[in-house]
Amino acid sequence: MIGVMMWRNSMRLSALALAMGLAAPAQALTMSEALTAAFNTDPVAAAALAERDAGIEVGVQERATRLPQVNAIGRMTTTDSRVGTTPFGTGYNERYNGWDASVQLRQPLFRYDFLARGRRADAQDQLAEMGFVARSQALMARVAERYLGVLQAQNEMTLAEAEAEAVAKSLGDTQKRYDVQLIAGTDLKEAQARNDLAQAQLLAAKQNVAAARDALDESTGRGHEPLAILSESTALPALTESSPESWLKLARIHSPSLLQAQAQLEVAQANVSSQRSSALPSLDFVASHGRQDDSDSRVGIAGENTAYGIELTVPIFASGANVSRIRQAQASLRSATAERDRASRELTRETQRLVRDVQTAQAQANAYARAAESAAAAEQATRYGYEAGKRTIVDVLNAQSSTVQARRTLDQSRYGVLLKTLQLKQQAGILTPQDIAAIDTLLSPAN
Repeated sequence: MIGVMMWRNSMRLSALALAMGLAAPAQALTMSEALTAAFNTDPVAAAALAERDAGIEVGVQERATRLPQVNAIGRMTTTDSRVGTTPFGTGYNERYNGWDASVQLRQPLFRYDFLARGRRADAQDQLAEMGFVARSQALMARVAERYLGVLQAQNEMTLAEAEAEAVAKSLGDTQKRYDVQLIAGTDLKEAQARNDLAQAQLLAAKQNVAAARDALDESTGRGHEPLAILSESTALPALTESSPESWLKLARIHSPSLLQAQAQLEVAQANVSSQRSSALPSLDFVASHGRQDDSDSRVGIAGENTAYGIELTVPIFASGANVSRIRQAQASLRSATAERDRASRELTRETQRLVRDVQTAQAQANAYARAAESAAAAEQATRYGYEAGKRTIVDVLNAQSSTVQARRTLDQSRYGVLLKTLQLKQQAGILTPQDIAAIDTLLSPAN
């Protein structure tokens, strides 16, 4: 199981690497450094730690119900007394001060749900830890998605800039040909329209880069620094396990969502036992020691007393409340059972889907790479035809757009392979900072 200690150790290593990087000359921000920054600054990370700590205390409180309880009680009083008659004569009035103090120890000896309370405490610990793991992995996936989102947006902006430059160059060439009456005016208007469209697309691409960097900055506080890039020649890694059954086996063991649903079921089972025990006898050992001083009174006393023994409590009638609470707990148990089954089925479906998504993305990346090469070759051939007078400027512009679209689709598919692989590991519950570091090895420093 991927536990909290593994996460914290991983983050310590990431923090050490970040500190070493800060001591060196400024370089591109790696994904691991972005993750470390997010863990240190993102409010979601702080909330995850706080919620885990709060959840752990629920288990501590549950175990405390089986341990001794010690209470001290103190009291000071002022008494105004009026006695009408006494065996020895007339009555009297008096006002006096008194005090008493005691310490009581109570140790539960028998509760029907003693074992159930222990199981519930363990389940609460499991809930707290799995909740932390789930939120931590969600943070990793979000940082990776936003980091890759910036890289993809930058690539699209680069393509938009190249397309705008190429279209502007074609517009200039078309204008010259029109000036010497080699082409019709419709070709010039088409080139001008494509130029306007390319400029609009470039503005949109720049806006997308700014939005992507703002999203990364929200999580890390370092979203506007230079980032490492994914080179076109970098080979993308294949899945270590290709069969959905292998991933399902991992997910059923490590998935935080399924483990949380199982822990909730165990809590519900323990609650049924606890509610049943509320209608059954309980046995406690009780010991007390106290001192009382009312000696200021004419008939007051001062002394100490110690008492200890076994206390048996037998519930007799609670107006049906106990039976109602048992029925409520049983209904909650049925709900938790159904929720566990739903989580299991959803885990199976989502895991199988993500395995297929990764495999499809890998196949698409290879196909889009060949399509990009073909589009580039077709564009070159169209340019040769245009220069020979066999093609129109519209043909050239269409070929340019096809090449840019092929490259854009290729970039999207390559980033999709990386992101979907991380999402698959998150779904299986095995995503760690080491997986983020593995992606860093595929990235190159930005120029």
